[in-house]
Amino acid sequence: MKIGIIGAGNVGLSLGKGLLKAGHDVMFSSRAPEDSRGREIHQETGTLVGTVAETLAYSEIVAIALGADAITGVIEEFAPAWKGKIIIDLNNSIRPMPPQAGSVGQAIAQMTGGRVVKAFNSIGAEHFQNPVFNGQKATMLVAGDDTQAKSVVMGLAADLGFEPIDAGGLAVSGLLESMARLWVNLASNAGLGRNIAFKLLKR
Repeated sequence: MKIGIIGAGNVGLSLGKGLLKAGHDVMFSSRAPEDSRGREIHQETGTLVGTVAETLAYSEIVAIALGADAITGVIEEFAPAWKGKIIIDLNNSIRPMPPQAGSVGQAIAQMTGGRVVKAFNSIGAEHFQNPVFNGQKATMLVAGDDTQAKSVVMGLAADLGFEPIDAGGLAVSGLLESMARLWVNLASNAGLGRNIAFKLLKR
């Protein structure tokens, strides 16, 4: 399947690199793909870089990796193009998203009408390309209401090297966003550093 990355900052770029490494077709978006940043991404990854419109047209799966202040504007500007897409939400802040939504994932679902799946938000982005810690795969919790879309995203998580776990419906995405805040607190305030990950153990 063709995967588009909307937002080519550190998070989106690392996810895209991981997916390319796993053998997937990836296109990165840029407001100006011919500028120095777009050329740099192409040279670094060897893959396609296009406008947001081109990336949406190319992709069956779209990962949104934008700052919270940019999400609403991009969704509204390209409103018709989100329909029917599997949308992966990597984001954590609910501002300035509609407060009644409860989480970024739920807000994106309301605004796009797409098949939104929350994933890849509860670990440092640098680990997308190698989520194995001392021989153990990091757990990646995945939430979404569309069973088929969630299954696809769990497959992508497995391709990256994670142990994917179905966390439930999209209403759970707020809890996953809280997990991300906990990860940041452990990495920064608790002094554990960024080389940490969550692991779900089962008997």
